[in-house]
Amino acid sequence: MSKMAQDILILEPDKEFADRLVQALHEVGSFSISVVPTLKEACLHLVQSPKDLAFVPIAEGGKITRSLRAIQPDLRLILITPTADVDIPVTYSGRVQGVLIKPLLAVDLPAMMQEALVQPFYVRESAERDEPRTGQALDTAVLVSTMHQAEMGHFIKGAIFAREHKLLAYWGDLNERECATVALHVGKSWSDTAYLERLQFLHLPARAGDLLLYTCQTPPHFLLTLVALPETPVGELRRYAASLAARLGDVAGGRAQPTGQSFQFAANGENVHGRVTFAIVWRPLEPMADALTEPLRQALLRLAGANGCVLNHITIQPDLVHILVTCPPGRDANWIAALFKSGSEQTIQQEYGVVVSLWEAGFYATEATRPLSQAELDLFLEYGRGEIRD
Repeated sequence: MSKMAQDILILEPDKEFADRLVQALHEVGSFSISVVPTLKEACLHLVQSPKDLAFVPIAEGGKITRSLRAIQPDLRLILITPTADVDIPVTYSGRVQGVLIKPLLAVDLPAMMQEALVQPFYVRESAERDEPRTGQALDTAVLVSTMHQAEMGHFIKGAIFAREHKLLAYWGDLNERECATVALHVGKSWSDTAYLERLQFLHLPARAGDLLLYTCQTPPHFLLTLVALPETPVGELRRYAASLAARLGDVAGGRAQPTGQSFQFAANGENVHGRVTFAIVWRPLEPMADALTEPLRQALLRLAGANGCVLNHITIQPDLVHILVTCPPGRDANWIAALFKSGSEQTIQQEYGVVVSLWEAGFYATEATRPLSQAELDLFLEYGRGEIRD
């Protein structure tokens, strides 16, 4: 086992579990362990001696995290939760290095200890917070504005622009600490290599499942990372990244300013021009079973990737299918509907070995930049029959 933390603090009012945790830690490695039942005692321990890692209960976890990090900003933390059913607030993501479920102590602890000590951990220095901006400094506000103008696909959860491993700007669902953690992870693993692009998986504690990271370099030393769901097609990530990296590279080099208008990305990585985005809805002949949801979604994604489309959004309900899709130049809603309806039907038939029609005749289509609202979908369910075009 690689070098691990030596000084560990356990804040746990449940003495029985604290004793079990101490015993489990000694089975993993040799540590100096302090156990305290209250936050006040934990703070006193940190004042007297810094720790490498602390275990803290999720109850009042926000208060505990703030108090301990106020004393020792670089303290790594593992949350203790009583059961797997307890929801971990997403605000913890990027702030803790692990989540330990009590019943899974013996199973999860060895790997969690190893991961907690090597996982990237972003600590903002005071000098970084107070650094004055000069005329020569990179205008991160312009970078942020450019990123916020991007309309990326439904499966892309964020975009991170960094100079080596230092976060400059970000967009999407991830918070600043999460983005800084991703930038740190990508930058440090990139420094010793000559990658042009790289795919990685990263798990951020307090978020369910792994995230797919696609990184490309923007000369001279900038890195753009797209954070996406694991099932996102790599070709789609590559096209989005190429277009956004070009935009950000121009801004970083002082060659362009944000226009104030949103922009989308086409299948060839260029800004949408002569390409139309449609919101399309159609109905199944019978209510769809839940078991068909994932195979159907994968079929739609494959059809989009194979036919030069950008699939921005998918909604699959028992009584309808709704997609927001950007089609290649010269194609229209009729072409899209035929492609996705017949193609997905054939895929499901082949996978399940059945010959049965899935979809009602006709569809609803309208040019749009955003998915239809639930109210609009409800109107379609009530009145939509056949082909209706705005």
